[in-house]
Amino acid sequence: MPWEADCLAPVETLLFSSELVKVGSFECAVDDPCFPTTESLDNDVFVLPQNPLWIRRNAGEYRFAEPGAILMHRAGSMLERRSMGRRGDRTYWFGVHPQLFVSTLQRHQLSTEDMGGALITDPKFRYRLALFLLRLQRQPLDRLTIEEEVLTLFFEICKRRARQEEKSHQAQRRRGSRQQRLIDRTRACLEAHLTESIGLETVAVEVGASLYHLCRVFREQTGLTMHAYRTRQRLGLVVDRLASGDHENLVDVAMDYGFASHSHFCRVFQKQLGMPPSALRTYGTP
Repeated sequence: MPWEADCLAPVETLLFSSELVKVGSFECAVDDPCFPTTESLDNDVFVLPQNPLWIRRNAGEYRFAEPGAILMHRAGSMLERRSMGRRGDRTYWFGVHPQLFVSTLQRHQLSTEDMGGALITDPKFRYRLALFLLRLQRQPLDRLTIEEEVLTLFFEICKRRARQEEKSHQAQRRRGSRQQRLIDRTRACLEAHLTESIGLETVAVEVGASLYHLCRVFREQTGLTMHAYRTRQRLGLVVDRLASGDHENLVDVAMDYGFASHSHFCRVFQKQLGMPPSALRTYGTP
């Protein structure tokens, strides 16, 4: 199953390529000419953004993508970006052979044309991705290991995406485009103040909604309170940092990402990942 030749942008690095899968990175500053638009994607991919940003695909609506989100794009898609702050776009992408990509989507009754919004992953899955990328860049891995891991991740993403789509269809009658834009603005606001201690009124003012409406819609459409969403995103930053292998003081890590105390951080970590933070220093893939 031959692949088309890759036309990499100057800001892209191809980390691995075979007949089945490809892995690459895209790192682009806001003022780089490559940032605003990617005219046409070479491959069917799922991508893992490392910085928050707004993305529009094929002239659709701009949607917010935070770190920990996973998006799927078809080959030939055009992507447009808007920055959030000055951090630019830092993304890992995983290409899957088009025949396998389409057949897997169809198996899970997912559209092969409209990929919809982002899949937001839990900290365990985010840590697994971070560990794999770290291993891929720091040590030689054989082809079988890489192909198996990328495809296992892709199959799991499709399963999760199918469950998300089912819930989304159930909520579609209650959700208009105005509510979806409110949710995106709220997620972007929480991401912008992720390490700060801000109140609900501040969020409501920034997104232009009443307190009652904001709380009701956010929980109804995401299944989470804003506090729970912020905690999950904070924890995702922690697992990314611990997965890097640097032996940092856990108290410093907890405080850097807005946790009230070391004990609070440990309680949340244990509840979300089922193990203490110290276990990540020697633990493999959850």
